[in-house]
Amino acid sequence: MNTQPEVRFRAVETYIKNGESLRRTSEKLGLPHMTLWRWVKWYKIGGKKNLKRKRQYRRPWNRPSKEMEESVMMLKERKPGLTLRKAQQTLETEGIKMSIRGIWSIWNRYALTARAKKSGLYPFGPFTPEAKDALLRIKQKIGEGMTREAAKIANQLPSFPNDNIITIIPDKLLSRKRQLDKLSLLFTKMPFREYYKKAKLLREIFEKEKRYYSSIFAGILGMLALSWMERTQERLKLVKKLNEKAKFLREPRVKFLLSIEEGKLKSTSLNYADTMLCLAQCKKLLRSLPSEPVYPDYVASLFTSIGDFKNAIVYCNKMAELSSFEDKYDKKIFSSKIANLYAIAGRYSESRKCLKNAEKERRGFKTLFLLSSGYCAFGQGNLKEADTCLRKALETSRKEQVANYIKSASVNLAATKAALSNTKEANTTLRKYLPLLRKSKTMRDIAEIELLSGRKIDDKQTLRFPVLRLLSLIKDSSTPGRYKRALRYAETKGLTGFFHRAIVFFPEIVVSMLEKGMNTGLPKTILRFPVFNKEVPVYNIKFLGKLFVHKNQKYIRQRLQPKDTAFLIQLALKAGEPEKEIPLEKIYNNFWKNSINPSRNLSHLLVRIKKAINLPSHLLEISWKKDTPVLINRGIHFTTDYDEYKQSLAQAKALLRAGEWGFAKREYLRAFKLFRGEPFKKMYNNWSDDKRLEILFSYETEVLTFTKELQKRGRNEESEKLLKKAKRIVPLIEE
Repeated sequence: MNTQPEVRFRAVETYIKNGESLRRTSEKLGLPHMTLWRWVKWYKIGGKKNLKRKRQYRRPWNRPSKEMEESVMMLKERKPGLTLRKAQQTLETEGIKMSIRGIWSIWNRYALTARAKKSGLYPFGPFTPEAKDALLRIKQKIGEGMTREAAKIANQLPSFPNDNIITIIPDKLLSRKRQLDKLSLLFTKMPFREYYKKAKLLREIFEKEKRYYSSIFAGILGMLALSWMERTQERLKLVKKLNEKAKFLREPRVKFLLSIEEGKLKSTSLNYADTMLCLAQCKKLLRSLPSEPVYPDYVASLFTSIGDFKNAIVYCNKMAELSSFEDKYDKKIFSSKIANLYAIAGRYSESRKCLKNAEKERRGFKTLFLLSSGYCAFGQGNLKEADTCLRKALETSRKEQVANYIKSASVNLAATKAALSNTKEANTTLRKYLPLLRKSKTMRDIAEIELLSGRKIDDKQTLRFPVLRLLSLIKDSSTPGRYKRALRYAETKGLTGFFHRAIVFFPEIVVSMLEKGMNTGLPKTILRFPVFNKEVPVYNIKFLGKLFVHKNQKYIRQRLQPKDTAFLIQLALKAGEPEKEIPLEKIYNNFWKNSINPSRNLSHLLVRIKKAINLPSHLLEISWKKDTPVLINRGIHFTTDYDEYKQSLAQAKALLRAGEWGFAKREYLRAFKLFRGEPFKKMYNNWSDDKRLEILFSYETEVLTFTKELQKRGRNEESEKLLKKAKRIVPLIEE
């Protein structure tokens, strides 16, 4: 049967061309006539390509019957902790004699053993001759459009090997066990809520059928989905239930996964001692597990939950050492994770390099990519970019991820405000989601926000978590010595990037050290923030209605002409932070397209604006860049109410997707309240026309969307009131 495909083809070709009987042709060729008959049959089904296949698997004569195998398999399913010796004794009481090796072979065939070979987190079946033959036939049937027949072959297997072909077959055609095999391959490839529901349904069905071994793995898949969704209470209940079922189960991977999840939950509830016990158990179990990248990856995730990012990076790199990255998606996912860790550790250049190859499409990873980009932008002094990335992170987060990311995004959005010396707005942004965090009982996140807000926490157990201890050290940094101690601690725990974002909430010590000419250990990009350098002007331009200008939070009376106002808004939106620029050609074409001397017009306009809003002359400079004249912002930070509008909308939509109507409603109303009238009134240049339409179209769309939500909830009076106000700004708005 190991005959080369070319030999088979020549034999079949001889039979077809000669026109002789199959028996006579086989005698001439010196082949058994049944072999030639089989080759001819294969050729007629699939052509020359099909002659590469091997003969269909035949069940060995000495293998136990299928009924016997299922009886032995159900012993393990009903009692997951059952040993081979106990199983043998149980069978003997039923009058069945079977060796320990025979029992193990059956359990292994049904993927009910902790095999020494590579097995991953989920117990897929081994690639036995039976499984290999079945896979060939399944792929052939699917290629021929015979999905139902392919499903029958898959369902007849004792266990399914790790092959994605099963994901093509619809659930309704698969047995419950094959549905579980399929579900394990779809993690991160479908919505987590839907994934959890399927895992829960399968777990409950297996429990009713007393197939507890399979129910444990269905529960583990559900547990992983809940972990992504940050559903703390449901996770606690499920982990407790799974621990009871797996109490006597001698499978290190199951105990490892449950210890990882239990450690994360203990960390969330601020139980440091139990968290470290779980971590110690995971490290111990790691020694008895196969050398596969998935296991150090999970240890890295537990270190991340604890807040020890230095060790998280160590284990993430161990994962990379064990992986060949033959799958490009695995490499992209690793790049996403390590980029995030590097950004938190303040290694921004390395993080940026990893982000170039990071995963941006799979569920959950696009948001992680944007969060990491936001951290890097902040650390490199680009507050506008940081704000944009963090806002987009909320916009792209799936409804099941919002609870997971809302804290990270809001804390870092607050940091961008604090960096601009807008302390009041920063504290408002920090604290507005505390009720949501209390609702989900994520105590670690609550403690983090309390410390950033200036509250004191005295509980020693709580302050053993690295992030919380670091915040406590920063908060108490009243002297240079204490400040340096906090910075050293951040470096030892891989939290330097977090330190950069946290220190802007407590700038006094840094300002004091700078005044004394002392080294703060902060990058120059961070030290240029207005919170540390009071000479840097911060302008807040409110143009969603009548123009209002504030400089360093102080109102400036001004009377700018419509063209000057349009230019100021364009400057704020297009070059709103230091080193940003606008090509002069775009300015000339927009404001003075037919002018003989547009440069003189621009010069006069800049003089008027600088005088009207008290803007330092040297901070707006005309220069040449790659043979192109540009207007460069040399040290001004601009914020606008339009930025606030977009930020509030992003948070409102994220909260609405998460089902948090009360919080979403508050953010929607906050966004709409920023509109005090029609923007760009009496401004008729091309850029203003385009921007006016963009803003008004967004406002109209979001108002209509929100009023529909109000009407769904029977709040018609509120809906009419909002529409009435909106019509004053967009007269043509339709109800």
